[in-house]
Amino acid sequence: MDQFEADDDKTCWASFIDRVEGTHQVLRYCGEENAEPLWAESTGSLTSADIPSCIYCNAPLAYEFQVMPQLLHYFNVESDQDPLDWTTIIVYTCRDSCDKSISYKEEFVWVQLSTDTISTYRAISTPAGL
Repeated sequence: MDQFEADDDKTCWASFIDRVEGTHQVLRYCGEENAEPLWAESTGSLTSADIPSCIYCNAPLAYEFQVMPQLLHYFNVESDQDPLDWTTIIVYTCRDSCDKSISYKEEFVWVQLSTDTISTYRAISTPAGL
């Protein structure tokens, strides 16, 4: 990661921490049109071009809610050898809420891992000798 990305991530992280200071905030729901998720880091965040269209009606998908990393505290993962970890999980749903006859539909979810987690998994999965 170059210096520019590192500084961008630090700024993004500081803003994220400011907004989610308490450990009780495990879910952020936003019903406002054109709302944006609260990204923990700029690395691994999505742009509107990265978000696919609805697979049922081809309408744009919109940010609906996000699962915050504070939820990990309630899973008691701190003592696990290889703990579950994420900075945020973002859920996007169809803006048109199409085909209400289907009870459960496939939407789009993005899991943003911390750069530390990504580095750890890269190190674990790198074959010996590389």
